[in-house]
Amino acid sequence: MAEPATSVENTSEPPSDQGNRKEMDVDTPVSGGDGTTDGVESAGIEEGTSKNAQQDDAYNYTQEGQLFTSEIYKIEIQNLPKHFGFKQLKKMITNLNLKPKKVKAVNRATYAFVTFTCEEDREEALKVLNGHKWKNQVLRAKLAKPKADPLIAKRKQDSDNNGNQAAKKSKQDTLTPEERLCNAVIPYWNKSYEDQLKLKEESMEQFMITLGKTFERQTPELKPWLSTQRLKNDNLCCELQSVIPSPAINEYRNKCEFSIGRSSEDHDNTVGFRFGRYKGGTVDVLEPTCCCNVPSNMKKVAAAFQKHIRSTGLPSHQPQTHKGYWHMLVVRMTLDNQIMAIAHLHQQKLSEEEISKQKKSLRDYFVEGEGRSCSLTSLYIQLQKDRERQPLEHLWGEKCIHESMMGLKFRVSPEAFFQVNTKAAEILYKTIADWCGATKKTTVLDVCCGTGTIGISIAKNVHRVIGVEMNEQATHDAKENAKLNGIDNIEFHCGKAEDVMPSLTSSLENCKDIIAIVDPPRAGLHKKVIESIRRCAYLEKLVYVSCNPNIAIGNFVDLCRRISIKSKGVPFRLVKAVPVDLFPHTPHCELLMLFERTLCSVKDDQASEDNAKEENVETSEMADDDDVGTNKTVEESDVTSEDTEQNAI
Repeated sequence: MAEPATSVENTSEPPSDQGNRKEMDVDTPVSGGDGTTDGVESAGIEEGTSKNAQQDDAYNYTQEGQLFTSEIYKIEIQNLPKHFGFKQLKKMITNLNLKPKKVKAVNRATYAFVTFTCEEDREEALKVLNGHKWKNQVLRAKLAKPKADPLIAKRKQDSDNNGNQAAKKSKQDTLTPEERLCNAVIPYWNKSYEDQLKLKEESMEQFMITLGKTFERQTPELKPWLSTQRLKNDNLCCELQSVIPSPAINEYRNKCEFSIGRSSEDHDNTVGFRFGRYKGGTVDVLEPTCCCNVPSNMKKVAAAFQKHIRSTGLPSHQPQTHKGYWHMLVVRMTLDNQIMAIAHLHQQKLSEEEISKQKKSLRDYFVEGEGRSCSLTSLYIQLQKDRERQPLEHLWGEKCIHESMMGLKFRVSPEAFFQVNTKAAEILYKTIADWCGATKKTTVLDVCCGTGTIGISIAKNVHRVIGVEMNEQATHDAKENAKLNGIDNIEFHCGKAEDVMPSLTSSLENCKDIIAIVDPPRAGLHKKVIESIRRCAYLEKLVYVSCNPNIAIGNFVDLCRRISIKSKGVPFRLVKAVPVDLFPHTPHCELLMLFERTLCSVKDDQASEDNAKEENVETSEMADDDDVGTNKTVEESDVTSEDTEQNAI
């Protein structure tokens, strides 16, 4: 989906191979988890080692008795070729019958890191890779140091640089805890909304300048077109319309993920947001009372939950030690105040009887006890055991809540994607519909459709809508949403877009009027999806919704490249763009981009491709099929961390 993250939080932890995570595992698909890790009881401190010394050791997590991490068995591969793709590197390693756990490759670097699950696998890799010839390069392999715990490393760095940090710290010391939290979660909190919009518009203008330079550098054949565009659009590569403001400026979020931890005053089981990132050196939590983007009813639920868990006798989960139980509270709500709460609990060594007691206590508190004043509609709990998150367990109330938007009704399940600003999302979807200019003869491809909100909202005005979504639960919700609204000219395909789109677009050769709407994750679309869109015979218009255009910039270039062996199909041209503010008080917004092309006949198209083959016109690219974007680090890391303000959207 287009929203960069669905939390107002950042929950990254020490290096660990536990839980859901955003990383490039060789044996695990990349998932959109929040980077949390499972907690198990840690071993006691070794005799003769002080607690403070252990806490100050950035590599303590690798010691015996701590959570397993493949960082223990890590190697560095050197002398890699200058140009290789991440997928190619993984393939080379696995083709040598090695058993990597994780692979980390940095764009434009000639080295990479690989971790393994045991010493035997690591030693075998060192033996095989040393002297192995790949792409005319003789590789070298050596042992590599584990990644330092970023929290402890950052604190040590700050301690070593006291002189350089003095001015910054003195400024921080003058701020109240509430001001510090607002700076982290909603950085524009102390600016007028008019000034916020101005800053966002300037940011998008700067991106358009960058995009134009990228077009010029990577697609030199576009220089004449770029010159014309810049003359017409104040030196920008396309028309950039004024940012569309959000109808709701305060209390607009319909979903928040509240962290649970210790406050700066050392009050445990505090429910709120962190002051910053884990690798930034802080894990303190403060109640969200000062956050103007969080609805009052959500704050009320967080406060009630905080009061309850402080009475349970179970401490909060600590990211440094992986001890503790209460980890996170997710609250979702609708415009008519239907409220869903999802409690996250690390099971640790609790017995089934103790877990059942906690579930009953939580349910009774919100249904019959003091928490009933929150008027919850739905209550869930999710346990984490060993290395795996357990399925969500419904404790009370409705299984879903329902949101009304654009005269339609949408079910919102616990893990479903839904734009966090409902009123602003309505404007976004109406703008998409206007830009499509669809008719009753139009077939709409809704790629990365989530729960079907965009496709369903325009279905009554078009001939047919085809949605593609990789998440099975989201696809189920989309089908239910279509039924709920009496929409029968829409269908949904579950699978990765790169797997579904090639055959799907090929089956549309009899459709003469096709429009695509894409609303991908922040990294953008897979290259195979771009290829399928370009090769779709009668697709002349594409509406792209991007929450982070700087990361997805490679998609925009690939859509516009001239025909070549790698880029088949008539290229698109960027016509116009408009920012839509879904995230007041933060630097972020959605960017809506319209691409169009004038299609030649299939015969002429094929002739162009044949000419490209004869001329062997190829663009040398750093990224392979798995690498979306340009000048981007493609890597795996034990630590999944994200900026608080990035997660604030």
